[in-house]
Amino acid sequence: MKIAVSTDDFNKISGHVGRCKGFLIFTVENGEIKNKEIRENVFTNHGKGRGHHQEGKIEGHHSHGILASGLNDCGFLITHGAGWRLVEDLKKEGIKPVLTREIDAEKAAVKLEKGELIIDDDLICKQE
Repeated sequence: MKIAVSTDDFNKISGHVGRCKGFLIFTVENGEIKNKEIRENVFTNHGKGRGHHQEGKIEGHHSHGILASGLNDCGFLITHGAGWRLVEDLKKEGIKPVLTREIDAEKAAVKLEKGELIIDDDLICKQE
């Protein structure tokens, strides 16, 4: 299972996906980390410190297509928080957003693969 985790320090899970410094990419099999990769957030202008989505607007709102494309080899994205538009755009690309209050990125990835991660969909920002 390949899992992306939003992070600011490459150890702990971060909140706002677009503003995170990067992503930890874990390959987890049978409860063990088999591979760990670091990807800098070069997908969003938020991540680049510019404050706006890079993609432009689609159907009256921002698309997160470049972000989803940058993580499209992962089946899941673990984060502390995400806007509902990002959640929907990730789902369209086949990436399941997983919102949790877990702190440790590696532990969260292992728990997700084992079916033990506590998921909290209340962390989705539903404001328009």
